[in-house]
Amino acid sequence: MRTEPTRIELRQLERAGVVLEVLAPSAWTDARVEAWLDWAGGESDDLPAAVMRRAEAFAAKADTLGLLTVPAGRAAFRRDLTAAMVSGRIALNDPRDAYAPPVVRDGLGPALSRLRRQRRGQFAAFAAGRRLAERMQEVLDAVQRCEGDPAACADPKINPRLARALEAARTCGADDATLFDAIAMAREGESQWEAQRAARPSQSLSLVGEIVDDSDVRAIADCAWETGAVVGAFSRTDADRLPALTIAARGAVNLAAFGYGDAFDRQGFEEALRLTAKALATYQSPIALGLAGLADWLMAQGLAYDSDAGRQAAQALYQDAQAQIGEMKGGIALFEDPDITLRLGGASPGATPGLGPVTVAQTEDGIVTRVLSEAALKGVSSMGADLGASRAYALGSWDLADAPEINHETLRARGFTDHEIAQVEAALPYSLNLAQAISAHVIDPGFLHDILGVSDKDLADPGLDLLTLMGFTSHQVKAAEAHALGRGDLDGAPHLTAPQQAVFRTADELPPTAYFSMLAMLGGAIPHPAMAEIELEWDATPDDVRELFEEAAATGLGALHIRRMGPPADLHLELPRIAEPPKPAEEPKSLSQTATPSRVVERVVERERMRRKLPDRRKGYIQKAAVGGHKVYLHTGEYDDGELGEIFIDMHKEGAAFRSLMNNFAIGVSIGLQYGVPLEEFVDAFVFTRFEPAGPVTGNDTIKSATSILDYVFRELGISYLDRTELGNADGELNADGLGRGKAEGSLDEPQPASRFISKGFSRGTAPDNLVFLPTAEARAALLGRAEVCAACGDVAVIRKGSSLICETCGVRAEGGLAG
Repeated sequence: MRTEPTRIELRQLERAGVVLEVLAPSAWTDARVEAWLDWAGGESDDLPAAVMRRAEAFAAKADTLGLLTVPAGRAAFRRDLTAAMVSGRIALNDPRDAYAPPVVRDGLGPALSRLRRQRRGQFAAFAAGRRLAERMQEVLDAVQRCEGDPAACADPKINPRLARALEAARTCGADDATLFDAIAMAREGESQWEAQRAARPSQSLSLVGEIVDDSDVRAIADCAWETGAVVGAFSRTDADRLPALTIAARGAVNLAAFGYGDAFDRQGFEEALRLTAKALATYQSPIALGLAGLADWLMAQGLAYDSDAGRQAAQALYQDAQAQIGEMKGGIALFEDPDITLRLGGASPGATPGLGPVTVAQTEDGIVTRVLSEAALKGVSSMGADLGASRAYALGSWDLADAPEINHETLRARGFTDHEIAQVEAALPYSLNLAQAISAHVIDPGFLHDILGVSDKDLADPGLDLLTLMGFTSHQVKAAEAHALGRGDLDGAPHLTAPQQAVFRTADELPPTAYFSMLAMLGGAIPHPAMAEIELEWDATPDDVRELFEEAAATGLGALHIRRMGPPADLHLELPRIAEPPKPAEEPKSLSQTATPSRVVERVVERERMRRKLPDRRKGYIQKAAVGGHKVYLHTGEYDDGELGEIFIDMHKEGAAFRSLMNNFAIGVSIGLQYGVPLEEFVDAFVFTRFEPAGPVTGNDTIKSATSILDYVFRELGISYLDRTELGNADGELNADGLGRGKAEGSLDEPQPASRFISKGFSRGTAPDNLVFLPTAEARAALLGRAEVCAACGDVAVIRKGSSLICETCGVRAEGGLAG
């Protein structure tokens, strides 16, 4: 076998978060090298050595089975197989499935219905299992992350976070027995809810349906659209042969490795076929040997894929290939195998239409750029067409000097200098469109800011479009883009005739019938059925699938397998806001009807996700305290209705990192409050969190010990704004960590000046100085009994004169008792 030596070099490869130095062919892309390493045995820094170990395993098995008849055949077989794989001439794959899908003829309708119901159940189990596992994990977390008495943490009546988690798990299908078990597990220390989840349903084949009439076409098409797991066979013979293809050991020979046209190395090609067939025979199962890169092989010879000449040349090639491998079980086949395609540099063994004349290449420093493929270069030359004009039409000129609409002149008119223009043109060979070359990633930010007036906010926007910002229209961009970056194909190139343009048409430019017709032609030259495999976009409709089945049947294709791509990761169903139905008009009630008061059990308030900003002049309070000897200043800001809207946490004599972290944490909480996150959620999440500093609390009349700064802060907020008195421990009834009970500092049972609670600056002096605060009903009663407080002005200046009570401040008199 005459082959060019493969250049092996040491190169860097990123794998699983690490960068490895690997010996591998220099011309291969990183993805191709990684695919070969995965097949050859995983982690290795020497790809040829790893491939040789696999080749040795094939050689040993071939020798045992008697497939090697020449002396020293084992060593020669290992050597030739290793060289063929490392040079990219052949690739092998293990049998894909141990299960051959059944062929269904009678009762096709019920079998398809069962398959659809089965897949629906699998999807439901997959989604429900994932969701329920998440909710059960929240139940364990609610108990495990609770600080305090274990019994209280496991009681949903006391632990509100646990109550919410249990309710969410119940809505996902968990019964009460499972919930009780989860709580018990959490109390015993279990922290992970590890469950065997249902696997996401795959699109692997489940059955082969023989199509007899139009009703079968519709039934199979609808099932294929939903499940992607059914193949429609258009004859009994093809239906019977399909199961063997699905379980066959697969391999492929890369046509591009043996040249094109008159330079095609037929002897080397035939030797590679026999070598691959022997290696596949060691699996002792049916073999499926494909010819990879048929579309490019035709292109290089100037033959259009969708032409009689192209189909006849392909049929002769497949007939010759089948003759070379003899009477082995199975033989030449048409199939799609992504792993083999990747390891052969993108060449598919399915005889599919090509990707066109433009491909990508990777430079030595890892940059990917667009180039004309070798097949396209050969094809242009074989037809005697202008190679330079073909390259310029497909790839562009890679400069803007003579470009229409957007060129050196129009850019200079907008402030560009030769420096910025050179930056743009240097990026053109590596850009997919003009917007990538004229972007903030290419041009200096100083120029964009000073000359084009781009703000810092605009520069931070990943979707910034400088071309639109400079006033260029989409029509102008498209015209300049075609000149600088080309059209991406040769369809419509003025220097090529219509038949010549047809040679370079891509799969997107060809109708599906071109693919079906090619496979129907090849079906008579190979023992396996000619099955077309098509992957549609996710949003394809059932009608699209039915139409493809009908077209395939009309061309004489053997079988058709259609599946849809998975939905995009960012898919989101936008639902309209449903208005509440109008309430029915109430009938007038008679006087004899007695209104029964209704009790509001729960009120749901739906708010738009908009930030509710605080007033510029806001009220609040400052609480100074010390937690474990560390001073903490808590500042609050309130809305006009008294609802908390912001907090600030200041600490003294702490490290800069800790202080900054607390400040930014407080900002995050404030933003959450202003966007409508209930304060209750923050309180439940952070009370009883445990970290240093912790210990006795001084300076707070309600809280006397805390397990952390956050525990102190959110217990203080819960008491002050939510009336969560159970979070206080002024009298020592709550002592979460045994750090001490502290000592009460003063009492509010005595009357207090109102100025203690009302900011004189905030009220701008409108609150009278003689206001007092009467803290409790008992205190007010005692004060009233002593007749010290005036009901009119609130001053403690009431005296008794005879039978009257008179306020010395305002002079109000109350005969026989205290006024008011």
